[in-house]
Amino acid sequence: MKNSNINTILQIIVIVFLIVIGYFTLSSNDNLNIISTELKNTKEELKNSKETIISVQNELKNAQMEFKKMKAQKDLIIHKRDSLILSFEKRNAKDWEDLMRIKDSIKITNDKLTEDRLILDRLFGLKNN
Repeated sequence: MKNSNINTILQIIVIVFLIVIGYFTLSSNDNLNIISTELKNTKEELKNSKETIISVQNELKNAQMEFKKMKAQKDLIIHKRDSLILSFEKRNAKDWEDLMRIKDSIKITNDKLTEDRLILDRLFGLKNN
């Protein structure tokens, strides 16, 4: 009888261990499902983040191009202003040296003005004939 009681007790212990192992196995499968679901969600969020970064980069490139256009327009306006100022000085010059200095300044300003117009035309996609 002792032998039978020991066998029964051992069987009960083995059954308890099997139940505990089964519980941990099922519990770990649930955790694996949760982890895989979270990984899928994280992957989707990374994909969305990547798309957002790409769109922001494109917007940044467009903003840089707009900035270049505005800078070229500003330079064009500044050179036109300088040209007008030099024209005024030319009309009001008193001696030959002043006229020659103003003439050189006007040539430099007109060259810059022409260069700025070409840059501005290229930035806006205008074709030169």
